[in-house]
Amino acid sequence: MQDSDIPLYLHAEFLPNIRQITLYVSLPGTALFDGIRPDIQLSESRKAVTVSLSKPFEHVTETIKLPARVNDASRRVLKSISGPAPKSNPNGAGDPSFDFSFRMQVDSDEEALAPRDELIDEFAPWTAEEMSALTRIRCRECEHAFLGSSSISESVDPGVGESPTAGWIWKDLPSGNWAEMMDFWHCHKPDPHEGHEKDEKDSALQVEDQTAQTKGYGADSHVVAISGTVFIDVATFLLAETDCAGLKKGDDEEKKSNMEVSAPRTLDCANCNSIIGMEDPIAKGWRLLKANVSLNTGSPSCGADIADWEVHPTETIVAAQLLELIERESARRFVVHCGQKSGLVLWVFNPDMRYSNSSAGCTIMAQQAMKVFYQKTPDVDELLHPEIGNPSPLSVEELELPSMIFDAMSQALTRSNKMLPFSARQFNEWDVGLLSRFRREKA
Repeated sequence: MQDSDIPLYLHAEFLPNIRQITLYVSLPGTALFDGIRPDIQLSESRKAVTVSLSKPFEHVTETIKLPARVNDASRRVLKSISGPAPKSNPNGAGDPSFDFSFRMQVDSDEEALAPRDELIDEFAPWTAEEMSALTRIRCRECEHAFLGSSSISESVDPGVGESPTAGWIWKDLPSGNWAEMMDFWHCHKPDPHEGHEKDEKDSALQVEDQTAQTKGYGADSHVVAISGTVFIDVATFLLAETDCAGLKKGDDEEKKSNMEVSAPRTLDCANCNSIIGMEDPIAKGWRLLKANVSLNTGSPSCGADIADWEVHPTETIVAAQLLELIERESARRFVVHCGQKSGLVLWVFNPDMRYSNSSAGCTIMAQQAMKVFYQKTPDVDELLHPEIGNPSPLSVEELELPSMIFDAMSQALTRSNKMLPFSARQFNEWDVGLLSRFRREKA
């Protein structure tokens, strides 16, 4: 076996709650590596480790950067190696491995220990603040434009003294529980002070109700698409149908044959037929999926380079939706599905984890993710709506995704599970995976 073929694998996870980093060093669990011990050296900066093997593989080395700086006492921890035993795979798939693990204390002055606020505009990509009047949206697959500078002057009526190409208006939609909070407030307003006449109270309530409807927080109010304005939530862009170019409505025949008549009608790219979004009859508009488009948030220029266009992984968008639900509902377990009978149960074990690993395709820098325990469920409805007398075994929230988004998320979880050290891929009956999450870099 050549040195280049030896899969020496390193993985490090930062556990902020206990201020520790867990380092895994993995070797194939074959007789060839029985008795081989890794030599682990901590860098002078205490931000990286280099691992090399003993004879006859002394030329095999691997280095990763740690998610945070560790204290100097970690050098002694890395010198203490107990003889590992190969881990057997309970499912009978894949090869067992020799896994060494170490826990190192994070340096007390490390910036990563500083408290962080998990605000919506920090974990949700593409907010109104990032957009300009000339921001464009196009298909992620074929680069066909849906909202471009050429249609701006047609969609926005200029006012007095304004340019005919004033541009699009971008607005962030409120949190998902906004309507629920407004309903609660509307139904449980404080009683008026005693001593007021009945007609005065009635008049005041009537004016208050009219004001609530005008300002958009009345009991029956909801968001409606407006021409010239793009509303943004965690996962979609809401536009008026008249503002969208290059899109066509999907064929309903397949839905009817699958008895999914109630499912929203899809919107497809007119150029490559990729699904871009869906109709929203309640909002009287079209929703474009962030996961299926790319954006140019700057001003268009002649010969604009492809690097000017931004895309975000589908798993990052789903992670943002889960984080928004965690913040809104204080939930950690979710039934995720795409309208079918089966789905996934997700347990967000750690919503804000940083890790490093040496697997192919990963950067040497620390990455941010959610640590998720997941398992398949054959009957989504049984968990969400148990029969009377049969309480649900889990307290869960529901997240329904378009089928292509659900499939991409499932594939991301499977890929990340295979990327983890063998001994860290399962927790009891749960599979363990990672979903990459977005965080805006602060200026």
